[in-house]
Amino acid sequence: MLASLLVAGTLGAAALPPDLAAVAAAERGFALDAHRFGTRLAFLAHFDAEAWLFRPTPVPALPALARDPDDGRLLEWSPKQVGVAASGELAVSTGPWAAHAAGAAQYAHGHFLTFWKRGTDGIWRVQADGGIGHPAPAPAAPGVAALTDPPGAATPLDAAQRQQRHAALEKADDALRAALGTDPAHAFDTIADPALHAMRDGQPPADGAAALELVRKDASGLGRGARRALDLAASGDFAYTLGGDADCIDCGSYMRAWRWRNGAWKLLVDLSLSNR
Repeated sequence: MLASLLVAGTLGAAALPPDLAAVAAAERGFALDAHRFGTRLAFLAHFDAEAWLFRPTPVPALPALARDPDDGRLLEWSPKQVGVAASGELAVSTGPWAAHAAGAAQYAHGHFLTFWKRGTDGIWRVQADGGIGHPAPAPAAPGVAALTDPPGAATPLDAAQRQQRHAALEKADDALRAALGTDPAHAFDTIADPALHAMRDGQPPADGAAALELVRKDASGLGRGARRALDLAASGDFAYTLGGDADCIDCGSYMRAWRWRNGAWKLLVDLSLSNR
């Protein structure tokens, strides 16, 4: 199973621009370490000290992983779509996963979503990781697709510009969470990027118009939990937000990747989970 996932995620990756290919390579390296050393050790090795893990609400990853038993469960995955900021240090990846208990023949399936950040040492580390489960998907075409435009020359924002872009991101995330509580059927209509990638438990991911149709079927209020973290690329064109609170079961949890387009933040990837 791992070999087929990695082959599907590797073929065609050479055609990606270098920054996008580096994110795909980091994800594949993470998956290979899980195969060689076990899932728990691989997660501990690749997660940043301040990373988040969704269970289903966001929790600090390293303390949660430190408490996990080594139960022999096999988790295999590979990237199918990646995106990266123009400044090349903040990224997103998503793709299929498959898992089974030690000694079991039957696999569970789904898709993961991972936010990455490249440190000053050049190493990519996981900032947040979550996912959905769904029935076994049809075999995917080989290759890795780009979620963002190929990175070009990027000029970092100055302090004032960064503060403005940060405030605009908070406002966009707040507006979406508020709309999910009052008009969930239309909450995404004006804020979604045309290439929106939506992930919902029990369903395969969807893109574009199909993604909008998928999110319109959400239970009322799903994905409006309290924001727990956000980060903004130095270039100001890419960011993520995440949230959820166990004290608000009906609010659900979320991971969102955003890109700056035509003077506004647009939602590029949305994973919303029930807390039940």
